[in-house]
Amino acid sequence: MVPRGRSSIKSRINRRHGANLAMEDLSSSFEGGLSNSSKISDSAARHILLLGKKHGIRPISKIRRLICRTCKKSMIPGRTSRVRITSKRITTTCLRCERVNREGPSFGCEVNE
Repeated sequence: MVPRGRSSIKSRINRRHGANLAMEDLSSSFEGGLSNSSKISDSAARHILLLGKKHGIRPISKIRRLICRTCKKSMIPGRTSRVRITSKRITTTCLRCERVNREGPSFGCEVNE
């Protein structure tokens, strides 16, 4: 048996770069599948979560909001999710598993006063 050694820095960088490219490709197919096919977007959503868990890469916030963390499927507003805006809060409900996600009050952007 070969002893396990440290992987080289170059291979770790290459693996991280490949994971970033895969995340970009999955994100684009996820966005394209939202309007066309829910099966494609559901599969891409599941793979985005798996890739993020394995490599520690987070999808962009626009994509992250559209994936249910419980059932690991896409949440299409109006079809598979309900979006409600109340005083300084966005409430998104997955209509498949009834998970409720509440965001607010800053919504990830800064307000200049």
